[in-house]
Amino acid sequence: MAAAAQPATAQTRPGQPRVSWRVDAVTMLLGTWLLVGLVVDGWAHNNLQALETFFTPWHAVFYSGFVATAGWVLATATRARQPEPSGLAAFPAGYGLAVVGVVIFAVGGAGDLAWHSIIGIEQDVEALFSPTHLLLFAGMALILSTPLRAAWSDPAQPAAPGYRRLLPVLASTALVTVLVAFAFMYWAAFIQTIGASSYDPHLLDGVASVLATNLILLASLLLLARRWRLPFGTATTIYAGVGVLMGAVDAYRLPAMVVAAVLAGLAVDGLLRLLQPLAGPRRFWAAGALVPLTTWSVYFAAVTVTAGIGWSAELWTGTIAWTCLLGLALSLLMLPPPVPKTPPR
Repeated sequence: MAAAAQPATAQTRPGQPRVSWRVDAVTMLLGTWLLVGLVVDGWAHNNLQALETFFTPWHAVFYSGFVATAGWVLATATRARQPEPSGLAAFPAGYGLAVVGVVIFAVGGAGDLAWHSIIGIEQDVEALFSPTHLLLFAGMALILSTPLRAAWSDPAQPAAPGYRRLLPVLASTALVTVLVAFAFMYWAAFIQTIGASSYDPHLLDGVASVLATNLILLASLLLLARRWRLPFGTATTIYAGVGVLMGAVDAYRLPAMVVAAVLAGLAVDGLLRLLQPLAGPRRFWAAGALVPLTTWSVYFAAVTVTAGIGWSAELWTGTIAWTCLLGLALSLLMLPPPVPKTPPR
């Protein structure tokens, strides 16, 4: 029987405290406020042409979300901090790097104010490449991934938790996935129009958007599948988060794509229940190849029904094939075949 696709044994330092499910849930509720603020600000940058100041209602939503989340993270970390050991290990599991994330975000926020005051307000793709915005993204990633890090290293975590038990982890993963998708929004499949002619000069953008979104979604799912037997609803949570929030950035110009994201998530959940990728490497590798096949078959079916595909059959079927190959490659990188033992000389 194939060996289970278990991760390397996680080590938690002796004496390192842990917070409760409720504390992690509050962290994610406040983190959702923070991420929604980012999405609202992204919508403003993409759809309003008269942004001339740092002090906007959209920034108010974003930075108030940070203040609330940072206050909770710092209070939680301080309250549960142990005198020994020193450094980040004294904080609750997962929350040490969250404190680092708060500091990075605060530095990025101050830099963002100075940047906007001196250089001006970015529009379109420039907003995603601003160094201060990249600091904000890095800080957010450390904050939003807190419950995932904490649960990953928890030996008390069951291998097959129910949806409710794993919900803070799923929310954490979904929010980080949306954050990465936001950073690559110009290659975001669920807000791209791909029904154009094969001679459209933006054709390659459509292909790239599918390939990039495929890796973003699949990396999150495969990471979770390395650690847990995923409950039904895992993929739907992640896909729906990406579909709903990325759709908001684009002012829901393509509402059918939000529905397509949810339907694809449900289909992938059914596939993962059948495959059980935690049960062995071959099942894990099969998930790497078949999850993209399922996801993008649903996606292109939705495009066909709602807008029609202007692409040739070779192009859209070949794009799906590429997502499967990339998914298989990613699964092999995350869980490579075992290296044979070299006999002693």
